[in-house]
Amino acid sequence: MDLQLASLPDIAAHYESDSQNWVRANMIISQDGHFVGPSDSSRDLTGESDLKLLLLLRALSDVVLVGANTARNENYRQPKARDEFAFLSRKPPRLAVVSSSLDFNLTTPLFNAGQEPTIVFNVGTTAPSAELLRIAHVIQLTADDASSFATNLIANLFELGLSRVTCEGGPSLLAQLLKADVIDEYDLTISPLTVGGTPQWADALPKTTDWVEAAGATSGDFEFKRLLRS
Repeated sequence: MDLQLASLPDIAAHYESDSQNWVRANMIISQDGHFVGPSDSSRDLTGESDLKLLLLLRALSDVVLVGANTARNENYRQPKARDEFAFLSRKPPRLAVVSSSLDFNLTTPLFNAGQEPTIVFNVGTTAPSAELLRIAHVIQLTADDASSFATNLIANLFELGLSRVTCEGGPSLLAQLLKADVIDEYDLTISPLTVGGTPQWADALPKTTDWVEAAGATSGDFEFKRLLRS
């Protein structure tokens, strides 16, 4: 499938899952294995078609899950309804952020741009402020054991009725989800750009022996891999 030529309904049909509960990872890496570019942002690596797919995968989700550092570095905001996805007849996904410090600027669109409050998973010992409790849905989780933490994280989302989860990183969070074996689908965009230096977070990438490669997509020099848990 060529994402530049395919219609949004065709792309949606290609990536939609029939399973009731589905956890998807969506990441981009450079040709030499980096998750971010020179400015410490994945925006250095992305292109028009990658952004198109990212927004569509969000629209197919009940919740977008992200680590707090990634949310800050990438200037995340609460998802909103977009006219181009009206054909899906779905409301915008919730936003869920995992944080150990609760070090947030509460005046940003991370908290005040959507229809429903941002979910904050507090995995540290810092007590949430009264203002954070007022504007967000705060859930306390223990992160002592990586495997049970990731399992409990996803279980909490499912209990909220958010059964279609898209995790957009960062690599630390993604590595924990992979280790706990809770990811069903890993969508990996390979950018034509190179960054240089030694790539980190190899454990945030799927081991090929555990996955089956489904039909992916292309767009110019970008490659879009779609890996399903075997």
